Parts: sequence; C-alpha cells; structure tokens
Amino acid sequence: MKCCKSSNSLRLCRSFSLFLLLLAPAVLGLNLDGSLLLSFKYSVLSDPLSVLDNWDYNDATPCSWTGVTCAQIVGSTFGGMSDMFRVISLSLPNSKLLGIVPEDLGFIPHLRTLDLSGNFLNGTLPNSLFNASELEVLSLANNVISGNIPKSITSLQNLTVVSLRSNYLSGPIPTGIRSFQVLDLSSNLLNGSLPLGFGGENLRYLNLSSNKFSGSVPQEFATKIPGNATIDLSFNDLTGEIPESISLSNQKTEAYAGNTDLCGKPLKKLCTIPSTLSNPPNVTNTSSPIAAIPKTIGSTPLPNSPDTTPSSGQIPPQHGLKPAAIAGIAVAPLAGIAVLAAVFLYIYQKKKKKANAAAKETSTTTIKAHELKKDSAPAAVKETRNLPTWACLSVITNGEETSEATGSDSDENSNCITDHSQLENQNQKHEQAKNERSLVMVDGETELEFETLLKASAYVLGSSGDSIVYKAVLQDGTAFAVRRIGESGLARVKEFEGQVKAIAKLRHPNLVRVRGFYWGEMRSL
Repeated sequence: MKCCKSSNSLRLCRSFSLFLLLLAPAVLGLNLDGSLLLSFKYSVLSDPLSVLDNWDYNDATPCSWTGVTCAQIVGSTFGGMSDMFRVISLSLPNSKLLGIVPEDLGFIPHLRTLDLSGNFLNGTLPNSLFNASELEVLSLANNVISGNIPKSITSLQNLTVVSLRSNYLSGPIPTGIRSFQVLDLSSNLLNGSLPLGFGGENLRYLNLSSNKFSGSVPQEFATKIPGNATIDLSFNDLTGEIPESISLSNQKTEAYAGNTDLCGKPLKKLCTIPSTLSNPPNVTNTSSPIAAIPKTIGSTPLPNSPDTTPSSGQIPPQHGLKPAAIAGIAVAPLAGIAVLAAVFLYIYQKKKKKANAAAKETSTTTIKAHELKKDSAPAAVKETRNLPTWACLSVITNGEETSEATGSDSDENSNCITDHSQLENQNQKHEQAKNERSLVMVDGETELEFETLLKASAYVLGSSGDSIVYKAVLQDGTAFAVRRIGESGLARVKEFEGQVKAIAKLRHPNLVRVRGFYWGEMRSL
C-alpha cells in the first residue's frame, strides 16, 4: 500500500501499520515451544485424567496449557519480536500418562524443569534430552523406562537434581559427576562395580540402593564426595571392607544393609584377618633354637652348662616325665576309642534285634493271611462279587507290597487292580480340572470373558526380560494394561490366585489396580 504525504493519509498509514503489528502473532500461529510440546501429547497413548485436553494447536502460545510454565526471556527472539514468553518448565507428575518420552522435548531451548514422575512412560531415555543446556531438574522416577543412562548426562553444567528411581534402567552408572547435588538411581537394574572416577564434589544426596552393583567399594569412589553428604548403598551385592573415608564413615548402618559380605567400621562388623605364624612386630626372638629341644631322660648335661654345679660337680636331678605318665598319656586316647566302639556296637545290636523281630512278625502275618484265604474261600466267592472296589487286602511281605482280593477268584484280583487305576485316573483328571486355563477376576467389580479379551486390540508398551506390557482395547473402548509375566513358579492356580488377590488389595496413587489374571501356558495380570 502506498501512503500519501498528506496528514490524513499519514495517519491512515500509521494506523494500518499498527493493526498489522498487533495481528502478527495471531497470523504466525503456535510458536516453536508449543509445537515441540505437542509432540509429547501425540506420543501419549492414554490420558485417563484428561490433563492434556487443553493443549490446542490453535493457541498462539502454550503458556496456558496444563503443566506448562513460561517466563519472559530477555534477548529471546521469535518472528521478529524480542523478549517473548518462552517455556521453562513441564511438570505433570502422577498423571497416569501412558506413552514415551519423545526426542522433541530435548529441543525446547529454555527448558529448565522436566517432571514426568509417577506415570507409565516406557521406552528409553532420548539422547536429545541431554542437549537441553539450561536443564536444571530432571525427574522421571516411578515409570517403566529401560535401557542405559547416556554418558552425556554429565555434560549438562546446570543440571543439579536427577531422579530416575524405580525404573528398569540397566548398565553402569556415569562417571565424572560434577554439577549434581541430588542423584537418585535407586530401585533399578544397574550393575557392574562402583566406578573409580565417579566424582560428586557437589553432591548432598546419593542413592544407589536396590540395584545389582557388585565387588568392593573402591577408596577412589567416594574421595570427592563431601563428608556431610547422605549416601545409600543398601541392598546390592557389595563385598569387602568399607574404606575409611569421611563421607562413607559418616553414614548410618542402614546405608549398607542388604550387603551380607560388607564389613568395616560403619557396620560395627570387624573384617576377618588371616592368622599367621610369624612373630608379632617389634619383637625379637634371641633364644637359641637348640633350647626348644626337650632333654632326653637320663641324659648328661654338657660341661659348664647352666644345669651343672661347677663347685660340686654333681648333676642336678632331672624333671622329665616319668614312664608311668607317658604310658597314661598314650593309653588314654585308646581307651576313649574303645568306649566309643562299644557304644556303637551296642546300638547296632539293638537295631538288628528290632529289625529281626519286625521281619518275623511280618512273615507270621503273611502266613495267617494265606491260611485265612484257604479256609474261607468257598464262602467268600459268592460275597466278593457284591463287595465294593475298596475291599482289596494289601499285604506287605519282605518289604514289597502285593494286592490280594478278599475272594480267591483271579477275576476279583483284576477287578481290584482296575478299580485302583480308575481311581488314580479320576484323581489326575480332577487335578487337571483345577489347573485348566481360565481367566479369573479378583477385584469383585469387573466382568470379563476370556474370548472378549482375545478379540481386543493389543499394543506393546514396553518389555523387561521375559515380561511384556500390552495395552488391550476392547470393542467397547475399555482399555486394560496386560502384563505377561511368564512362569510364576507356582504349580497350582489356587496358590497363584492367592498371591494376585493379595496384590490387588494394595492401594497407592502410583499403583494400578489389579483386575484379574489369566492362568494358562503364560500367566498375565
């Protein structure tokens, strides 16, 4: 538009320019920070609390969205405008969000706080997250995140608080920790040994409990950790003596619990020292080795020895053992052995007599049973056909069990054998019926058929070892989290059902209620 030089035309041009300036943000649409945040919303598969409902792409800025905090950043420029309000915090703890942590969150340039703890986020930690140079607080605790901790986490100079507890992280812990003041990696699957170059000169709280660390605690591990810092190394597989550093010695006994092979001053448990036959330090043995040789009875001392009297020349009496004492010392052990042998022989004879008496009694019982069978055979033939199948007589002869019918007919014997096998088959079928495949609901509220669950759409959310977590969506839109746990170690469905019911009674904001389980080739919750 061309403006005229007249005063009226000049005012019109200025008004129109101001109008264009005011409309500029609306024309540009959602800013960069909002677009990056929307990638997180699109990665969420389930939002039962609807915390992301007001995240709208048509907004000019995400500053009014749930969980988002903005601040005016001096020098920040976007669309030709400076000092704009930019996103500095995303905080959605305990929101029951199911999804992953997308790479785009790491590209929010002024992000300082990221708190997504207490959700159901899975997958791995994105490497881009550790490119956020202004990040100060990172809390992803109580999720199902797996994989290793990227080594680049130590390159963030502004990062002071890191909480990744209660996940499925594995591998070693990073080294070269400098800026961290709080580091909580407890209740994971971290393994290996404690690193020598750990660092930690600014740490105030370090929690590595409930992992799989093994080996000794190196002296260099805690060299740089301040003496007033709180350290927790409990429930690992650490061994050996705890180094006498200030930071490790100041901890309570509970900080080392669950490491059965640890010892040292903090545990008030002395470490075992191998015994040696060497002389104590600073002690010199000046006696001659010959002095340790005992004198022979009746031997004559050497001339001018301390045992002789030069003036009289007489030999002093010897103080060796008398022959009777030597004989007593030699005979005493033999007498003890003889007493023990007599005791063992007596016990053996008693057991042998009992065994002979039992065998004789068994043989007598067998003979009487056969005589009874011969005498009552004619009268018993008519009655045994109407006897129940349990009317079989078991006789033990010489340690072997034989089955005889109360009658003398061989057909009756076969009937007894057949009835026993039928009873055993019935017991086996009854046991199989107890352990057959079934879907059991334990919450007392949900009604669900196994065929309905088989028809549901399933999405893999994450895995750890043999365990896999699915999202199952039924035809009516109801969603369940199904976890395949594989072999439970229990052979009976009643035992497994008892354990599941016990878990179902637990109530906590961070726990999902257990609705039921499927008993079959693979157990599921």
